[in-house]
Amino acid sequence: MENFCEITFCQQIGSNKRHNQDALFNGEAVFQYKLKTAEKRLENRPHFIVGVADGISNSNRSEKASKLAMQLLSQMESISRQTIYDLQSSLSAELAEDYFGSATTFVAAEIDQTTHKAKILSVGDSRAYLIDAQDKWLQITQDHSILSELLADFPDKKEEDFATIYGGVSSCLVADYSEFQDKIFYQEIEIQQGESLLLCSDGLTDGLSAEVIEKIWKQYDNDKSRLTVCRKLLEKQVFYDDLSVVVYKFLKMKDNI
Repeated sequence: MENFCEITFCQQIGSNKRHNQDALFNGEAVFQYKLKTAEKRLENRPHFIVGVADGISNSNRSEKASKLAMQLLSQMESISRQTIYDLQSSLSAELAEDYFGSATTFVAAEIDQTTHKAKILSVGDSRAYLIDAQDKWLQITQDHSILSELLADFPDKKEEDFATIYGGVSSCLVADYSEFQDKIFYQEIEIQQGESLLLCSDGLTDGLSAEVIEKIWKQYDNDKSRLTVCRKLLEKQVFYDDLSVVVYKFLKMKDNI
């Protein structure tokens, strides 16, 4: 039986911002919109790539780095740890002269629907989650942030025990002519029927608690509704960050509408 998946994605600019510093590649096109309401499409290609990038807010025109990273990703056939070094080199070559220091996080997934496996690659604090058939979330990536390093050193502590200044990323792509020397996350995983892989910027996970997100996933039965509710809840807050989310859900032909 032919394998199908659903790709659902949305995007929203943060409060009081002129530019969306996030960029998203949904397997077909690159998006950097002020508002992209949740949209779903079916995908039957055996092999494709999706990704999210979050421009580092205190860097020079960070929306340039995030968008270019996704444009470069959209031209790739495969990803590996070498991809990060190539991206760093390309960002420097194309942006450093005019936008020196422009920086971004990066998370991408190369999905093979024939083997039901995915390669996950990231730098920074944009995340990949595996969501099982019971809507339980498992974080796949490891945040490259000062906070995550502190939590690793002090396992008895929680995020709220540390000041917000420790939330800054400790690894990212930067257009500064240097070679990439920071941490890279790379892992291959299997995805079973009924499971989903979600990539997101920290606008989702910083703005909504894990408990709220899981409650939304259990309350609604489709990803389009789930992303719409998340986006609207964030929009009601006094301050909220840019949001970019792309969800891959593995289906069989009989599950498609």
